Parts: sequence; structure tokens; C-alpha cells
Amino acid sequence: MDWKIISKQIDTAELSQTDHQPIYLVYVRDDVGNNIEAKEAYGINHRTEVTKEFIHKYESQGIVKIEHEE
Repeated sequence: MDWKIISKQIDTAELSQTDHQPIYLVYVRDDVGNNIEAKEAYGINHRTEVTKEFIHKYESQGIVKIEHEE
């Protein structure tokens, strides 16, 4: 199977006047193009955690690509 994990920035959170954090949607897409599961991630570190969680959860499905759209 050729499943993918994809993330894209969907918004920016304003933590203070000078501190902003990107909000990402991280999702798993199957080889037919159906989105299987999605989660919001707050910042790069959280996006990495969510991506690793999905890799672990869906490793038996044959994840072949991880795409981070900026």
C-alpha cells in the first residue's frame, strides 16, 4: 500500500503581540486518496509528535511518504 502522512498549515495562533505559532492539520491519506484520520498540531514540535504517532499507528499500512506543506 502507498499511504501518506500530510501536514499543512491551516492557521496561526497569536500567543502574544510578538509570539505567533503555526497551527497544522496532520492527516493520513490512503492509496486511493481517502483521508483516514486527522489531528491538529500546534507548532513544529507538536506536528512532529503527531506525525510520529501516525507513523506508529499506521506502519502496517505501508506509509511511503511524509509531506509537510508550508
